[in-house]
Amino acid sequence: MKSFKDWLLVGMGLAVVSLATYVVIDLRSGTKTQETTVDGAALGRAYAPAVVSTLSDAWSAAADALAQGKTVSGAQAVLQDTWKANRVSAFTAKVAPGFTKVMAEATEPKDPTQRAEVVALWRGFARGLKGGR
Repeated sequence: MKSFKDWLLVGMGLAVVSLATYVVIDLRSGTKTQETTVDGAALGRAYAPAVVSTLSDAWSAAADALAQGKTVSGAQAVLQDTWKANRVSAFTAKVAPGFTKVMAEATEPKDPTQRAEVVALWRGFARGLKGGR
């Protein structure tokens, strides 16, 4: 028959093993963080046709303004205003959600690592606009 000390040692051993198992499982589940890297080139490739389309729409609006008797200067103002509004809208819909995964809008990088990630994102975006990967 086992003494009280023997049972106490077995109980303490089981408690230590249980605690160690819990810590290992907790640490392993904590390492599964979601990847926040955004493919800037893919965003650029997706946005490029939208920019061209908004520019085309702006030229059409300018031509309509000119046809309605506005001055060339007035039609050019329509061109600029229409293009800006449409491309901002397209950027907000297609690009901004990806960009905000790296850094919130209207903020500065919080550290050199985030700055490097934003630089890489912007360079990739520029590459994608040109059709690169």
